[in-house]
Amino acid sequence: MSVRFVKPRGADMTARWLGQGTALLMTVGTPVWAQQAAEPAKLDEIIVTAQKRAERLIDAPQSITALAAADLARLDAVQFRDFANTVPALSFTTAGVGQTQVSLRGVTAGVDIGPTVGVYVDDVPYGSSSAFSNASSLALDVGLFDLDRIEVLRGPQGTLYGAGAMGGVLRYISQAPDPTAFAAKAQAGLSSTSGGAIGANGAAVVNAPLGEDAALRTSAFYSRDGGFVDNVALGDKNVDASNVYGGRLDLALTPTDSLKIRLTGFAQEIGRDGTPSVDFTLSGQRVDGERQQRRLKAEPFDQSFRLASASIDYDLGPATLTSISSYQTVDSTFRQDASAVYVPVLGGFGLAFSAVAIDQRRSTDKFTQEVRLASNGDTRLQWLVGGYYTDEDSDNRQHVVAYDPAGAVSPIDLATVAIPSRYEEIAAFGNLTVKVTDAFDITGGVRYARNDQRFEQIGSGVLIGSTPVSRAKDEVVTYLANARYRLGGRQTVYARFATGYRPGGPNFVVNDPVSGAPLAPATFASDSLKSYELGYKGETADRRFSLDLSAYHIDWRDIQVTTAAGGVSVIANAGAAKIDGGEATLVARPTSALTLSGAFAYQDARLAQDAPLLGALKGDRLPNVAKLTAAVLADYQLSSQGLRPTLGATVRYVDDRSASFDANAGLPQYELPSYVTVDLRLGLSLPRADVQLYARNLFDEEGQLSAATVLSSVGGPAQVTVLQPRTLGVRVTARF
Repeated sequence: MSVRFVKPRGADMTARWLGQGTALLMTVGTPVWAQQAAEPAKLDEIIVTAQKRAERLIDAPQSITALAAADLARLDAVQFRDFANTVPALSFTTAGVGQTQVSLRGVTAGVDIGPTVGVYVDDVPYGSSSAFSNASSLALDVGLFDLDRIEVLRGPQGTLYGAGAMGGVLRYISQAPDPTAFAAKAQAGLSSTSGGAIGANGAAVVNAPLGEDAALRTSAFYSRDGGFVDNVALGDKNVDASNVYGGRLDLALTPTDSLKIRLTGFAQEIGRDGTPSVDFTLSGQRVDGERQQRRLKAEPFDQSFRLASASIDYDLGPATLTSISSYQTVDSTFRQDASAVYVPVLGGFGLAFSAVAIDQRRSTDKFTQEVRLASNGDTRLQWLVGGYYTDEDSDNRQHVVAYDPAGAVSPIDLATVAIPSRYEEIAAFGNLTVKVTDAFDITGGVRYARNDQRFEQIGSGVLIGSTPVSRAKDEVVTYLANARYRLGGRQTVYARFATGYRPGGPNFVVNDPVSGAPLAPATFASDSLKSYELGYKGETADRRFSLDLSAYHIDWRDIQVTTAAGGVSVIANAGAAKIDGGEATLVARPTSALTLSGAFAYQDARLAQDAPLLGALKGDRLPNVAKLTAAVLADYQLSSQGLRPTLGATVRYVDDRSASFDANAGLPQYELPSYVTVDLRLGLSLPRADVQLYARNLFDEEGQLSAATVLSSVGGPAQVTVLQPRTLGVRVTARF
């Protein structure tokens, strides 16, 4: 694999790459080290539960990134954007905290119909599974305080995780209550962003044993992002300012040696005044000044998330029975200023408006139940069988609000629509591993899933009407096969074949006004992919050096897309894609004081045939997928005495990407240039506290993260979300 470096805009290339070498250390399969650079022999083993049983990361026969709490602290990460571009093959588009679309290994068509990455809180899947609630663009952006780790599982996970995990899975795993000791921790921080406002964050956690067999863990967090984008149309500064706050109650009970119970309640609120997007022309020129946008109406975003879950493990001796029950609600409200489209278009029909905004709400009530039985012990046959059920009620509401020339709300109802939907799924799954020898084993897995869906469109106004209730059923089988060989010592090679899918469903009803014949199919099909992967994981006996390599090929069929039939938006299946790529992570600890790491990903994601519905030709790159990403990290402990000062740096590189396809009329093409960022940090350790000073995006690079071009189809700007400017901050963590 050849590495092509593109000169970043702004700062000198050499300085950027020297500074940016730090961030990769926390990516694929990187061992965890203490913040004060512990001796390699004392490093904790990384345990993951990607295959729904605990195993060493080095033994897992698939490509996984495990970010421990210490890694997140080193990045000063408080939300998704702070760690996302350090994870190999993870791509995202965003309109700000709470409005993010996540993809892995290039499995995205740009604006995705449904999620291609499953997001989990512990063992609970987040959000809607259907295509009617925009769940793909509302991926959970959870507060990162008091997490044990984040696991990123690359490649399809359809057998164990089901629908919507065709690109992979992102798991937020919380710290479990500890019945052995009382502990408390508090954290506070301040930051200042160039050209923006002051930010702040605070958090606290208390772990309280309740006798020998129970413990309660309570945590709360708050973060304030001051924002840095100005709306010149309204004269508002820092319109992307946001607040994220929430808390968790976690009760662990062990009534007997065989029975473990964990009850969890989690709540989170997100409030944002606007979006961190800047207006550009399609040729890449700013419409106004640096970090400025022009919105005639403010674009606030608010989200409430509530989750209650119960996990029960019962050890039966030869096997463990696990039950996971959960209920969640997600309610998101937001506004989009659509004046650039509607004001000129409707003006052509004699309707004079000063502004037009779309008020939107997405809500989901979701119940899930999973039961599984897994064999215990390191036996010749290891197996896992289980069942899964989900019942989801979602609502999609939109109101197009017009304002007359005087600025008052117009009495004309342009469009008011409600799209209630229901998704119900039942699935059965199982895995079997056979140890052919002590060094060689093979695994097979299969999952059968059936879903029932319904939705209707209840609409009124000039631009929209109602459609009758539509229903559909879908049945899908996914499977996997692994072969793993232990070379001896701490080395593993593996081959993996896996499949994944997104569910199909009922379609919008559109008929020809003359003949009455349908203009679109009554249903759209599930799309699916097949993945072929080879990998190697190894480290030296003293764990000073480690290497993690993987290469893969993906065939993606029947890609789900949005298109138009009779002037009405419908869902269709269009074309196929092929993705070839690889990831590499290297870690070196030449001394107990120095840790170096690099993580790299290469993705060649392109269409395998013409896709007229996407405005694309065979060979066109899939949108928002960088061919090359890289992160390099270095941490050095200057002294093991006194304040034990540490120095660290992170360098991140993201290659150029394209938003949409060349001939897509509804979503015009925009080219996102490559960017490089450099982060620096200085840590000090007091007897009961740690202090970290940091500089994020040291050279003030205006990296372009993603672009929304729907307004560009009628001459409006491309709304480009940009990287947070240079931010200087301090964080203090106290232990009690």
